[in-house]
Amino acid sequence: MDRAFWNVLAFLLCAVLMFLFPLMTVLDRQDDIAYNVVLAECNRFVDACRDTGYITPDMYMEFTNRVNSTGNTYTIRLSHIKRSVNPIYKQINGNLSFTGEYEITHIKYGENDILGVLYPDNPTLPAHDKSRRYDMSMGDLFFVEVQNKGKTMATAVRDMILFRNTDYPAIFVRAGGMVRNEAY
Repeated sequence: MDRAFWNVLAFLLCAVLMFLFPLMTVLDRQDDIAYNVVLAECNRFVDACRDTGYITPDMYMEFTNRVNSTGNTYTIRLSHIKRSVNPIYKQINGNLSFTGEYEITHIKYGENDILGVLYPDNPTLPAHDKSRRYDMSMGDLFFVEVQNKGKTMATAVRDMILFRNTDYPAIFVRAGGMVRNEAY
């Protein structure tokens, strides 16, 4: 009787292992594919924005649709850092003279500022209206950060097997850089 119990337990353990590990491998591969799609789309969107110097509602919608095509839900954060270089002058005897130094200032605009321009409160404006275009200047910095909101299937199964609760995102991508052109 004791030997039959161990045989049944060994059979169940083998069945579970033969099912769960291939499933985990397939789900991990699915996460890798989703990560690669999100990375490629982030780079594509950021490069388009940096090369043109602006963001349109169509560009942003196409980006979000392509990212969401992976089947996961994402949090997308946009940031624009406006950079300005100002010469420093000193007043000597009522005359301004250049000191040879420059002051560099950075002003950060977040997602709410950018989306406020792309999607204003006035719903009558067409999508191609120039007032709905978010313009950036050459030398500014533009960054996009994408991370998944919920758990992916691989994370959920892994948490179930290992009896834990993963609180970090499985897909986390950052892309961005300096605006290279102003094509507006």
